Amino acid sequence: MSGEKADLILTGGRVYAGRGLPGGLTYVAIHGDRILDVGDGDIPSDIMGGSTVVRVFGPDTLIMPGIHDHHVHLVLAGMLDKYVNLYTASSAEECALKAKKGAADLAGEEWVIGFGFCRQAWENTDSPHRALLDEYVNDRPVLLLDSELHAAWANTRALELAGIDAATPDPPFGEIMRDVEGVPTGYLIESALSFAARKAFDFSEDIATDLIKRYAKAANRFGITSVSDMTPYLGIDLSFHDAYMSLAKAGELDVRVNAALDLFSDPAALLPKAAEAAAVPGGMYSIRYMKQFVDGILANYTAMMLEEYSTGLGGKGGSLLPLDKLGDAVIAANEQGIPVRLHACGDGAVRVALDAFEVARRVLAADGSEGYTDGFPRNEVEHIEVIAPADIHRFRELGVIASVQPEHITSGLTSHRENCYPEYLGPERERYTWPFRSFLDAGVILAMGSDAPVVEGSPFEGMYVGLTRVFDDGTPEGGWVPEEKLSMEELIEGYTYSAAFAEGLEDELGTLAPGKLADISVIDRDLLAASLDEVRAARALMTVVGGRIVYEGKIE
Repeated sequence: MSGEKADLILTGGRVYAGRGLPGGLTYVAIHGDRILDVGDGDIPSDIMGGSTVVRVFGPDTLIMPGIHDHHVHLVLAGMLDKYVNLYTASSAEECALKAKKGAADLAGEEWVIGFGFCRQAWENTDSPHRALLDEYVNDRPVLLLDSELHAAWANTRALELAGIDAATPDPPFGEIMRDVEGVPTGYLIESALSFAARKAFDFSEDIATDLIKRYAKAANRFGITSVSDMTPYLGIDLSFHDAYMSLAKAGELDVRVNAALDLFSDPAALLPKAAEAAAVPGGMYSIRYMKQFVDGILANYTAMMLEEYSTGLGGKGGSLLPLDKLGDAVIAANEQGIPVRLHACGDGAVRVALDAFEVARRVLAADGSEGYTDGFPRNEVEHIEVIAPADIHRFRELGVIASVQPEHITSGLTSHRENCYPEYLGPERERYTWPFRSFLDAGVILAMGSDAPVVEGSPFEGMYVGLTRVFDDGTPEGGWVPEEKLSMEELIEGYTYSAAFAEGLEDELGTLAPGKLADISVIDRDLLAASLDEVRAARALMTVVGGRIVYEGKIE
């Protein structure tokens, strides 16, 4: 050791250092923003100083590498703490009533915004009409996003401000739902929602800063120390670079943010912003990759499939971007050393993404046979709700990371009865929905996240779903596609080391080892020994980011 003294020592609980590291550890010592020592037995006296703070946790707690949420829409997720929460709404009427209350609670703002309704879980699953919202709020614009963030419900005032009327054409890769006379109903699908969202989400830097802080506070309560911020959103730019820079410079960013920019922007323009962020000490904000949507989602028939949906509706879905431009955009980014992340839910979209990455390797003369070890940009496919079995091994062969969100398996639904995937896909394709075990068996890196605010962002809920693959009511018995379940250790690795690897930060984060950044989560129960219900109920006792305690709770 260098003779440095620890500023903070965490001990008492089970210390889980992470991927491939020894067990039986008893303490983690921190100096500055780095881990000074991780060891077993008594704390060495030579790292104790007069100002060393020792925090002793109970024996049933877990001290582990900081949890990384590898896929969030951060500013949108920050809005959950402020705007209307619709996750538990059981009908369109209840959503409208909540919107009315939200309007009263935020009387000083123009737009009434809400998140999280899931009409597939309602008794009446028809798309709701603006007239119902107008009954409750007609003097202010209302925009409510569904639980997938791929459809929105607007009132008449919102449509007016967005410039949407009977003469407005559908945008590419979107649909303005209309009645039999061609009048917009207020239900907007995929890129059509951006007409209203650009107005609703046109935040000042002050408001963006507040939303970032709100998200960080909520994330820290879950033990989340770092995130990947997916700022491009259906044609809307939610990057808020200046707000992030100001917070990072002031030392007020309490979660480490790794941001993506739009794949169809100029990669060369990204580099100066990335360099500006990298120059701020502490590494709390960085720009690391470019991102875009290949398709939509299965529930809307907008996921791109290799074969038609089994219902006979929706055809094969389609792409949300001009596919003739995708390959060149990936090559341009990878040529600059910038990884690309592509949203792909359907098996057709997954194949398109892999094909684009394969072409980029070939054009840039990168040998794919070495997989993740050859230094080529670590491209990623996001979501992968269903895949053709032949494409699973291609991830490893091409060095592509599977960025997955376990909670997506059940999000928005209380029972397997409400699950549309078996009907939409048929049994052969259903077998390869969210194929986590198949990926790991093929040697594929699984980096895990939540996609907040599609869900509320608890990694413990994601772990529970990854372990069980059951819905809230415990159905189906044994789990949905139980062959794809994971172990707790595999899930923890997905939220720690594998996520750090996907960021290119495995030498700095993801495990507890001397010299690494001191991003640490202390959980109120030992996840590796907890029952399933205990996993779901877990919370953080302490969250440490760069050696700073950013959250401290208590055992309830």
